[in-house]
Amino acid sequence: MEREAELAVLSALLSASLEGRGRVAVITGPTGYGKTTLLRTFADHAKKQGAVFISATAARTENGVPELFGQLARHPRLPAASGPPAQLPADGDPAPSSSALHRMWKPVHELAAEAPVVIGVDDVHHADEAVLRSLLHLTRRLETSPIVVVLTLSSCSLDERASFTAELRSQPHCRHIRLRPLAAPAVAGIVTRGLGAAVPDDCLESFNRLSGGNPLLLDALVADARAARPARPHAVAGNDYVQAVWQCLHRAHPAVVDCARAVAVLGGDATPTPALLGRMLDADPADIALALQSLETIGLLEDGGFRDEAAREALYAKVPARERATMHLHAARALREDGEPAARVARPLAEAGTVGAGWMIDVLRQAADHEQHDGDFTSAIRYLRLARQAASAHDGDEAQLTAELASTEWQVDPLQVVRLLPELRAAAAAGRLTDRQTEDLVTYLLWHGRREQARALLTGGTDRLAATGWASRFRSWLYPTLLADLGGAPPDDRSVEVAVITGGEMDDDLLIAAEQVLLSTRLDDSVLVPALTALAVLVYTEGLDHAAAWIDILLKAAERRGSLTWQALLSTTSSIIDVRRGDLRAAEGHAQRSLALLSNRSWGMALGLPLSSSIQIATARGRYDEAAKFLRVPLPDGMFETLPGLYYMFARGHYHAAIGQHRTALADFGSCGDLMRDWGNDQPALVPWRGEAARASLRLGRTDRARTLVEEQMARTMSWDARTRGASLRVLAELAAPDERAALLAEAVSALEGTTDRVGLATTLTELSLARTALGDEDGARDAARSARPLIKKCGLEPLAAALPGGAPDRDGGEKPLRIASPTTELSDAEQRVASLAAAGFSNRQIASELFITVSTVEQHLTRVYRKLNVSRRPNLAKALGTPA
Repeated sequence: MEREAELAVLSALLSASLEGRGRVAVITGPTGYGKTTLLRTFADHAKKQGAVFISATAARTENGVPELFGQLARHPRLPAASGPPAQLPADGDPAPSSSALHRMWKPVHELAAEAPVVIGVDDVHHADEAVLRSLLHLTRRLETSPIVVVLTLSSCSLDERASFTAELRSQPHCRHIRLRPLAAPAVAGIVTRGLGAAVPDDCLESFNRLSGGNPLLLDALVADARAARPARPHAVAGNDYVQAVWQCLHRAHPAVVDCARAVAVLGGDATPTPALLGRMLDADPADIALALQSLETIGLLEDGGFRDEAAREALYAKVPARERATMHLHAARALREDGEPAARVARPLAEAGTVGAGWMIDVLRQAADHEQHDGDFTSAIRYLRLARQAASAHDGDEAQLTAELASTEWQVDPLQVVRLLPELRAAAAAGRLTDRQTEDLVTYLLWHGRREQARALLTGGTDRLAATGWASRFRSWLYPTLLADLGGAPPDDRSVEVAVITGGEMDDDLLIAAEQVLLSTRLDDSVLVPALTALAVLVYTEGLDHAAAWIDILLKAAERRGSLTWQALLSTTSSIIDVRRGDLRAAEGHAQRSLALLSNRSWGMALGLPLSSSIQIATARGRYDEAAKFLRVPLPDGMFETLPGLYYMFARGHYHAAIGQHRTALADFGSCGDLMRDWGNDQPALVPWRGEAARASLRLGRTDRARTLVEEQMARTMSWDARTRGASLRVLAELAAPDERAALLAEAVSALEGTTDRVGLATTLTELSLARTALGDEDGARDAARSARPLIKKCGLEPLAAALPGGAPDRDGGEKPLRIASPTTELSDAEQRVASLAAAGFSNRQIASELFITVSTVEQHLTRVYRKLNVSRRPNLAKALGTPA
């Protein structure tokens, strides 16, 4: 029981009574501290010593003389055991007189003449004044009677019986036993015995802290730890703990219970001061202060809050919903009157779920703005939804609230905005939105494929947009076809947006302008398009590392702010950049993250951005099944009228070309060209569709068409666009005679070395190695292969590694010697290349795509390879070639 010292005091009082000296003990302590347990333990001890134990328990509803003395009188050793004594007053009768009290206690004194008597009355603080007077009458007359009276009282000031306890303590034969929290050694003993094993000190401290030294709470925590699966050596509040909390409150003063409920309702919204709780409960703050003190002493509260959230949640759930709402509203009103910031006042308002006054709408709006800046969009959305719901009833500006809600929800999930679009369009038509809000509405509409609705706003459907300039009105780079509807860009407009949308020349002034846009970027929808277009300028001008550095800065800011939409867009932009600079592994990570941050439907028309990167990455790494999986993702209607649709179509063409479906690939690349011509932005820097279409034409034997396409691309390539120039030279090399091919490829390498296009450079070096091998220039071929291998490894281009003469590099990254056809096998160069890819596991169609030959040619080469190497099956090729399987 861990109350040995207190039990010893009671035992000493019993010993004194056996000598004919009556004694009184008053046991006080908070709820759950073991007053009743101590009384019962002492009762067992007294009975073993031959004493007669007579007991009664007071309750709030049964606290009068008839109830208490009726319990005492039912003891079998008392003469009136057959029923309540006739001398006991009935309910409602006046308090008994001294003579009546003498008659009431006479049977007890008569029993004490036969044997020592112990009278135990539990929870005396519930008893009425008549009972207290009766008990005092008895205790004054105990000095010569072998009677011990043990009374338990709550130590809560709200339960205090000041005059009663003062008179008791003034009696020389009375002892006061005050129960205190269990000390750390006592806690350790209870926990160790309860769990049946040694418990680490830090775990013991968790039991001590969570119980507050309250034996009832401690026993419950031990039971919870014992019941846990797997068993836990540390304190965790479970069902037993929650039940113990209920037991403590059930026996506490009603004001203490009300106070605990109010603290549970308030939660972490504010510090539960007596003044605040008093206004929530319409109670005297002085009484609330006493109740808080009692809750702290019991061990339920610490520093104004519950020691464990499980207790708070359980108590909160028991408060009726309407009562909770009223308490929350009172708390919000009190916090506002105390001058607390809007963010703090809004929390209880949101918990109430209702708005009772107009000022509450303003508070919710201010709090939403604050939470957005702190990155808590969930709270901001919650506040704005509540404010918007109450706006019509309290003369609030519902249109403005709807626009603010849409802007906030957009930051987390663009799909949530769809339900608000009809109201926003109506508000825009009525002129109730600001310029900024109307422009944002255009972005929402275009993002979700509402092109005609956006067009109505962009072409003067509302006066809000009529006075703004072309670049600021054009809120979305998603739909370049809208350019004609807007009257085109002014001829003297040198803005970043215009340069990207129209494919204008990128000069130093434009780069400076792009940097200035990024320097002034603040993470909200108003700068979404300018920031992305500024990044596009850096990407198109080969400033990929610089663009990536800016994205890292903006992405960290987006993460701090909690904007999932910004994080998704910046991640997919990072993926596009990494694809362009050949870091396919990093690109894959960024693409995966962007698709995880937003659902496919939330991406709207922009879904083509992360999908195009994912398809390109999987295709370049030879993971064709994975690329096909991305191509099976359902697409939103109208996406192929957008720039993301263009990128998707271009990536799809690469996939079709890689698996040998050259006619389908040619159709994809041709569709890219049709779109770009319709948009008036047929620039290779955006999408070099002609070069890829030329390559597909070559596979189909359309040499003249391929030459025309690549020459057109060369003519359209800007002077600063070395990436496209290098890619075009690669295609020209394929069209050239064998003795001219190596020179053109060397020129392509020279152009690409000035770019960040590692994939293009690795591919060109591989083709240069093959071309030099065909010319018998083994040293030149080896040099090109040596330069290609680290790029291939860095980019993760597994298929390209196998295409090099000699196959893939060793696992440790070392270079393998070039394997030109062995004299003993008599393989030609072409046969050697086909055999190496077949040994590496490539299908005939994949080999044809890699080497730019037909499937039929591959089959013919393999037939001759099998005959020369004397093998009959493809799995035997690796061993015959002397390469790893």
